Amino acid sequence: MDVYVDKIIDGDTFCSNDQKYRILGIDTPEVYDSNNNFLPTQGIQYFYGKLASQQANLLLNNKVVEIEESTKDIYDRHIVKVTLNNNLDFASYMIENGYARVAYISDNEYNPFYYYDTNYVHKLQLLELEAQKLQKGFWKENSSNINKIFPKK
Repeated sequence: MDVYVDKIIDGDTFCSNDQKYRILGIDTPEVYDSNNNFLPTQGIQYFYGKLASQQANLLLNNKVVEIEESTKDIYDRHIVKVTLNNNLDFASYMIENGYARVAYISDNEYNPFYYYDTNYVHKLQLLELEAQKLQKGFWKENSSNINKIFPKK
């Protein structure tokens, strides 16, 4: 199904016709605090969150993209795999460039984040390992900073 992206919330969430969509298999640094108070996050988390949001804006905003819905999350967002019209998989792009990490996806059928296409899950995991090895994006940071970029909730 094709949708027109009319608003970017952050690096892994967008809107189309007042419907919220969350990108399958990725997590990007937060731009706003975890309590949804719409207060900016701070420091390195905000820096990388803004970079991820800028990439989403550049690649998705005001464009028609193809989505494949997986499920809905607890926030009633559609969880979707997004492909751009040049056949670029958005999640793969974000992971391989160090704008996102692999999250909320599993090849284990007993995991609540199970995704039927286990080859896709493995592809994302391999892209993340390669991004870490090449120190792309936030992966160039030390582990202490990674913990600040993705703090435990």
